[in-house]
Order: sequence, then structure tokens, then C-alpha cells
Amino acid sequence: MKTKELLGMSLAMCLMAVGLTACLDDDNDEKAKVTDYREYELTVASKELLGMVFSGGNNYFSMVYAVKKEGAQAWEPFSAIQDFSYEEGYEYHIKISETWYLDYRMGDPAWVEYKLLEVISKEKGESEGLPANLLPDGYSCLDVERRYLIEADKKEEVEDFLMNRSYLFLCKQYVFNEELTEFAIFNEDALYPLMGAGKLERKTRTDDNFPDSYKLLPLEGQVMGKEQWTFILGPITDRTSLTMDAFIVRLPGGTGNGGGTRAYVWLYQDLTEFVRKKFPDAGVKTVVIAQIIGYK
Repeated sequence: MKTKELLGMSLAMCLMAVGLTACLDDDNDEKAKVTDYREYELTVASKELLGMVFSGGNNYFSMVYAVKKEGAQAWEPFSAIQDFSYEEGYEYHIKISETWYLDYRMGDPAWVEYKLLEVISKEKGESEGLPANLLPDGYSCLDVERRYLIEADKKEEVEDFLMNRSYLFLCKQYVFNEELTEFAIFNEDALYPLMGAGKLERKTRTDDNFPDSYKLLPLEGQVMGKEQWTFILGPITDRTSLTMDAFIVRLPGGTGNGGGTRAYVWLYQDLTEFVRKKFPDAGVKTVVIAQIIGYK
């Protein structure tokens, strides 16, 4: 074979090798890359708390672990830990890995994965110094006082349903942001404490066209404003929205910010027609609820 032919074949083989290497490099570029890795220990509290997690570019209300990192004094929120089987009522001392990934094929190219490496200890008991929640600054968890009236031939049947099935009756706290545009419905004693969350739409009302049933649960204090509150629910519940009439009320002699007065929101809803459809044979006459929230 001539020398020129041999040189041509060698050049072709080299080009093929270079092309194959380039293809392999391209394949590697399309895989998730580890950008950082570390291991450390955590103390995990004996109960989960209400907090927020960040996912897909948005913040979401969620039940989170309360943890202390090595040497820390304050509890802070922590989300999912892969391979960690958590049991409430026990405080854990664990070792985890934290791996940072980068993958430009994904909508959110950078993310972190936490994985259990070792359970160092697991002790039954209540963790000390836990806050009421782990919400970020600007969010308030407000207690709810509930008042209601049920007039029905089978009152106990209706009451049992509402007290055990309706999150209006199960709700013990509302969470709002400062602008009152986001909300969560919460009950730390329930099997699933976070019962609903989403956006809140508020509209001013200038009329007095309210159900007469509201008068059966009379307001206390001076009405400073009337609004319609529509709770746009997320995927936690099977309902898309819930609308209530809101009365902003001030009571004298409190410790609020408004010149020695305290502000409350009275949220009213007449559930008569809803309950009648649920219990057509219960002789339902009136079902009305008021939820009272102190917010200033």
C-alpha cells in the first residue's frame, strides 16, 4: 500500500477518534453534575412544624422538620431527607449528606439533595425550646375563635359531620402574609395539620345585603370595614375556592396598634343550603358560622 494511502487512513482514524471523544464529552454535558458535596450532623425535633419550602421557583406552606445544625442554638426549618423514616415523639441525632447538582436540561437547573447516612441516636420525648412555627418573617399564624348555630331536627348528625369533616370547623389557626394575599388553614392537632393553602382575594363591600342568619351570631365591637374574602385553594383540598363575608371590627381597651384598640376580622358564612343538600332528611333550618381572628 502506498505511503499516501496509509497517511490518509491514519488521518481518517484520528478524526473518528476525535469525533467519538467529542460525542462522549457532549453526553457528559447532558448529565447532572455534582457541584458540591458535604456531610454533617443534625438534631431533628420530636415534632414537625408549619413552615415554608421552596420548589419550582415558588414558596409553599408545608410541614417541615425543625432541626439544629452542629453548634447551632436556634431551631430552623428543613425539608425532605431521603431514606429518613421519621417518627413523631422522638428526637433524632443524625448524619446526612448534602449534594448539589447542576443539570441544564431541567427547568430549575440547580438543586440540592439531602440523604440520611446514619441515625446516631433516637430518644423518646419532647424537644425543648421549639417555636410555635417556622414561618419566615412577614407571616403570622393567628388563632381562630369559632362560633356557630345549627337549627335542625337531626342537629347531632349535622354537628358531628361538620365538626369532623369540615375544615371550617376543624380550623384552629389561619396563616396570612403581611399583605393578606396568601393564606393557609392550619390545625396542629389534626392528622393532617395543613388543611388548605393558596391565594386570598379581597373586595370591599359597600352594601348591607347579608344573610339574616348572621344576626344570630351578633358582632362585638365597632365595624370599621366590610369585605368579601375569597380563598383560592390549592391542590390540598378538593374545592377550588371558598367565599366568606369579612367584617373588620375594633374593640376598645385592647393592646393593639390602633390607639389602644384591637382589630379583629369576623368571617361569616351561611352553610344552610350546603348542609340541606348533604342531609335532605335532617330538617335543616339554619346553619351559620363565624370565625373570629385577631390580627392587630
